[in-house]
Amino acid sequence: MFFINMITIQAQVSFSEKEQAWLNEHPIINFGYEANWPPYEIYQNGEYTGIVGDYVKLIEEYTGVDMQPIPDITWNKTISQLKSGEIHVVPIAGITDDRKEYLNFTKPYVSDPLVIVTRNNFQFVSGLADLEGKKLCLPKGYYTIDMVKNDFPKVEIITSSSVKDCLFAVSTSRADAFVGSLSVVSYYINTIGFANLKIASPTHYKYTQMGFAVTKDWVVFRDIVQKVFDNIPKEKHNEIKNKWIAVRYEHGIDTKQITNYIFYGLAVLTLIMLIFYQWNRTLRIQIEKRKSVELNLKSSLELIKQKNSEKETMLKEIHHRVKNNLQTVYSLLNMQSREVKNESTLKILADGKSRIKAMSLVHQLLYQSNDLNKIVIEDYITSLKNSIIEIYYDKEKEVSVHINTNNITLSIDRAIPLGLILNELLINSYKHAFVNRVKGDIYITIVSQESGYYFEYKDNGVGIANENMEEYKTLGMRLISRLSNQLNTQAILKNENGISVTFSFA
Repeated sequence: MFFINMITIQAQVSFSEKEQAWLNEHPIINFGYEANWPPYEIYQNGEYTGIVGDYVKLIEEYTGVDMQPIPDITWNKTISQLKSGEIHVVPIAGITDDRKEYLNFTKPYVSDPLVIVTRNNFQFVSGLADLEGKKLCLPKGYYTIDMVKNDFPKVEIITSSSVKDCLFAVSTSRADAFVGSLSVVSYYINTIGFANLKIASPTHYKYTQMGFAVTKDWVVFRDIVQKVFDNIPKEKHNEIKNKWIAVRYEHGIDTKQITNYIFYGLAVLTLIMLIFYQWNRTLRIQIEKRKSVELNLKSSLELIKQKNSEKETMLKEIHHRVKNNLQTVYSLLNMQSREVKNESTLKILADGKSRIKAMSLVHQLLYQSNDLNKIVIEDYITSLKNSIIEIYYDKEKEVSVHINTNNITLSIDRAIPLGLILNELLINSYKHAFVNRVKGDIYITIVSQESGYYFEYKDNGVGIANENMEEYKTLGMRLISRLSNQLNTQAILKNENGISVTFSFA
């Protein structure tokens, strides 16, 4: 029965002798794809599905060939192997002038607008121009990389392996935005779930036109596929689209229904007005009773407000004076450093200055904050990093510090020991991690968890030989161990292509 159905379907398309001979010579056709591009392309457990997957099945039915997805290929490899001629077919690709140099396309059979995705709490974005100076994550091999580079050179582009990885980078603040097809973005946000992401705005680019593509030496197959696409009924196109993309259609206005809505609305409005009138009478009586109570409360509240203001002013003054005293000690050490010629002594003084600066910054931020009990830890880490750079700056090294704290705030009894631990780790990285290197990266992460917070510090430097922190006799390592005890935790030191220090604290 399947054989008879296949003959019936094939009879609907008239292939030339040359095209039929080509099909006979190519019974199996391997193709590349983007494995994580739903709802268009999905590759899971060896099965290729999605909107494009349904079109591939139709091509198989119309032509009799066996279309085989290459297992576990990436989009970047697909583009690379299309250019080298290792593979000859990709079922869908954006039609661009650059790709036309090595590919032949069918007419577009899929189009989708390009949109900008950001976090819910990110700044207002009306277009790509608002992302200048921000980090935009795009998958490797996507043509949007060249488009954005050409039109917006001040946008910093970082790459990842897939759309999903890029959306995760935006969700976790490693990137500020992503640009991609509306249907793909909507599928990930609504189906997989990135609750803190939103579609911020459209781009100025027109709809992305996407077609079936083959290499230049396989143009016969392009013509065969075009005949298949031309023969697919419009209803079938709509069926495939509606299967994978939920679409809501608005039909004409039903005047009878509108009349009913107006009638019911007026009835509800009349009832609400009657309820409101009765409620208003009752409320006036209650207001009169409460006015006398409010007069008594007002004087008490004014007195409390005055006391609170005095207390807040006093606390601010205390933090200001502590900060000034620590700054004085810092300045004295700075003056002392100018008189010292011994290199080892200078290094000890530099470390001491850094530790004093770490404590001073806490009081400075509390003095400047509206909340005298907590500080935003990201502001603190940023200030701490800048102060350490001033002391240990090396113009021949480019060290990047990546901070991920998700707006976490900490009390002073948590911020000071944590800041001093970070101070020791940063000093260690700047002094020892990147010896004989011109570049390096440092990653600082603090995330919330059920029992409190999880801290991770990591660099990609030369690493360490011994992972037992207790065996180190240096002041820095002893401080890290004792300060972690103050946080009622134990720091774990590891060598993972550089040092890694992790712990959890309440």
